Amino acid sequence: MMSSAARLRLRQLLDSQQCMTCASVFDPLSSRMADDIGFQVGILGGSVASLMSLGVPDIYLLTLSELAEQALRVCQASDLPVIVDGDNGYGNALNVMRTVSELEHAGAAVVTIEDTVIPRPYKQPELNLSTVEEGCSKLQAALQARNDADMAIFARTHGQQPHSDLLQRVDAYSRTGVDGICIFGQISKALLVQLNQVTDLPLMLIDYEPSGSGSGLSSEELTQLGVRIHFRGHRAYEDSVKAVYQSLLQLYNSDFPSREMANSSNGKQLIGRFAQQQRFNAICNDYLNPAHG
Repeated sequence: MMSSAARLRLRQLLDSQQCMTCASVFDPLSSRMADDIGFQVGILGGSVASLMSLGVPDIYLLTLSELAEQALRVCQASDLPVIVDGDNGYGNALNVMRTVSELEHAGAAVVTIEDTVIPRPYKQPELNLSTVEEGCSKLQAALQARNDADMAIFARTHGQQPHSDLLQRVDAYSRTGVDGICIFGQISKALLVQLNQVTDLPLMLIDYEPSGSGSGLSSEELTQLGVRIHFRGHRAYEDSVKAVYQSLLQLYNSDFPSREMANSSNGKQLIGRFAQQQRFNAICNDYLNPAHG
């Protein structure tokens, strides 16, 4: 099967001494494009899957079945190994097992399982992490659920927490038997050095630095610090949204380029506009963190 070959290839790449730049892939065409260009790995992010399937922001309305359907289309379209963002496994450890089974069937080469408590609980901050013990339990369940040992399970946690807590989590998660550690958010070289002292697993960095500078380290430096996969955000998807909007404006306006076209927003602003970000922010404020009164 195509997915088996992709998983084996990614395993070999993780064992090699290199840091791979990860492509954002969100449909069959983008998967084939990334593969043809020469990317060695891609990722289907939960935020982009939500936009592709529902046209709503990343507020965890996407269901597992909707993610699995999109993952199947993306993973089976090319030979590119694809990482699929499994969020927190859509519930407890039993839900994690179902998530891993569905995404393995879809063809994922890697499934990431994070320790964020989602959906956002009532009157709780947006970034709310589970206990380390629950995180370990869910990762152990994920490992038990997979049938193809070549499919990798990565534990994902957030870089924006006290460094001592992050190191404790990474140490504990590494002991579960997972295949890699994924860190969301920009972290420093000093922290990377510390991470290498608590785990020898391959590291994946996800950062959304607006400048595109990422961690500020060269590919060689990242490689020496154990980073095997580096993802810099969903620029490809954002640019595609902008291109669609501009193309439709061109088609609609006989006086192209129109004033609106000349002043058109960037991709992220357009996503926020048409995914109704303000509306959903207001709904979250009304029901998840209502004003005292």
